[in-house]
Amino acid sequence: MKLQHVDFQGITFDLWNTLLVSEPGGVEVRQSFWQEVIDERGLNISSDLLLSVLEMLPVRFDVEWRAGRQYTAKEALEDAFNVFGQEITDEDREVLAETFDKASFALEVNIVEGADQVLAYLVKKGIKTAIVSDTSLSAGRHLRFYLKKFGVDHHITSFAFSDEVGVYKPDKKIFHHALKGMGEINPINAAHIGDLKRTDVAGARNIGMISVRFRGANDDQEDELEADFVIDHLSELPSVLNL
Repeated sequence: MKLQHVDFQGITFDLWNTLLVSEPGGVEVRQSFWQEVIDERGLNISSDLLLSVLEMLPVRFDVEWRAGRQYTAKEALEDAFNVFGQEITDEDREVLAETFDKASFALEVNIVEGADQVLAYLVKKGIKTAIVSDTSLSAGRHLRFYLKKFGVDHHITSFAFSDEVGVYKPDKKIFHHALKGMGEINPINAAHIGDLKRTDVAGARNIGMISVRFRGANDDQEDELEADFVIDHLSELPSVLNL
């Protein structure tokens, strides 16, 4: 695609596999946090049961996410506690919920190469930036923590996390929320960068934004409509958008 002149005023970014990557081991982190509670409180929950429950949650999320139904830590905890049944009290549930939340701040997360530089470049050019991200077992406030940890949160004007907006991509509402947060930017003056065709590319197309698929951290192979542009490194973004 040859890009006609566009007066870009705002650029939105997906979070996972676009700006940040979550390394394997999330289940084990939550397992470690919960095992400590189980041992301290003498709960009758075996290590095998604990692991099977924690492995179930991401699978359940994927089903609900693809169906467009919200599945946050709240729903995940309800599923886990239903499995534990009578083995836990209301007080146990409260402690386990608090510990689950703490574990979401202890995941192994890294920044994608070039993320800081491209965000800084856009801000220097006077282009506002926003996050449009689906959340799962970690909420928007956890993701803000990681963005701050890597020192890139100050580059971002607006945040649209699915657990806060109430819908997943590709719903138009979450994109409009981000555009409004950047100052009522018209979709024709904006682009969205993400790794998934079904959510990022389709969502951008749905409201008239330029779509860019970043495949440097995850090369989506789903049989869906392709983006206007495909890049392998975030440093390519300014050139493909003529910024």
